[in-house]
Order: sequence, then C-alpha cells, then structure tokens
Amino acid sequence: MNQPYAAPGADLQSESQSRYQPRLFQVKGRLGRVRYFVYALTITLIVYLVFAAVAAVAALAGQPASEPGGVMFSVMMLVLAVGGVFAAVMSIIYGVRRLNDMNVSGWLILLMFVPLANFVMALVMLFVPGSDGDNRYGPAPTPNGGGLIAALVVMLLVMVGWIGMISAVALPAYQDYVERAQMHQMQR
Repeated sequence: MNQPYAAPGADLQSESQSRYQPRLFQVKGRLGRVRYFVYALTITLIVYLVFAAVAAVAALAGQPASEPGGVMFSVMMLVLAVGGVFAAVMSIIYGVRRLNDMNVSGWLILLMFVPLANFVMALVMLFVPGSDGDNRYGPAPTPNGGGLIAALVVMLLVMVGWIGMISAVALPAYQDYVERAQMHQMQR
C-alpha cells in the first residue's frame, strides 16, 4: 500500500515485513531471547526425562543402574551419551539462530568453547535484543505468545525452586563439613 500523504514517522512497512513462526526442532531462521531460553531448557528437560525413565525402568527391573559392567549401566551410559550429544547439537543450533537474530554471524558460537568468553556470550544471548524487522538472516520471528510467556515463567520458577532445594541440601552439608574440619584441627 503506497500512501504518499502519510504522516511522517508512520510505520507503513510493517504490513510488508514478513514474519515466520519458529519451531523447536527447526535448524534455520532466527530465535528471540524468550524462545532461546525456553527451547534450550525444553531440550534439557527432554534429555533429563528420558534419562529418568531409563533409571526408573532399571529400578523396576531390580537391577542396579550404578553397577559398572551391568546391562542397565551400559544402557544408562548409552542414553546419557546420546542425550548429551543431542542436547549439545541442539544448543549449538539454538545459539546460532539466536546470534542470527542479533544480525551477527553464527560462527561466534565457537566462543562458547572459550572459558570466560562463554559466560559473556551466554549473557549476551540472553539479554541483548535481536534486530528489528528483517535482517540478512531472514524475517523476524513472530511475537511471543501467551503460551511461550507462561512456559518462561514456569521454567524460571522451576529453576528458582531447584536452586533453593540444592541450597537447602548443600549449605547444611557444607556447615557440617566445616565443623568436622575444625574438630579435626583441634584434635591435632
């Protein structure tokens, strides 16, 4: 639609800009911050659930999964290896898509293998917004829907709860360790 008498600053190109709907297992395209976080945690959750299911089957079968040389131990290690490779590949794909959303080369994902640079890269990918509109890596993704925002909130709450549980177990264990170390020092 061409309107030569439109007010200055009117956003007439918003109708012509194309958008696409990102998918969880999609390899190409751009990925916004919320989707990046939710998709990465979803893949991690899938791997953990599969691993927990194999451990539950081992427990129901009455075989110790932690006994090296056993059949269930071998199955657990195979599931862990396949799940780890799957999660690593998908994390790299999501990282490349997220970098493409910021209109930078996906090759920067290799910085995730450099100590300290990986921390900075993770912060950049979580907090730096993507470019507005189309860029050289494709059209902008559709805006985040209510389901995606709900998934983000649920995952953040789960993470806070998980950190709280770990802290509730780790801090008393650490305090007990410190007390025993002090008692051991006094006995010398």
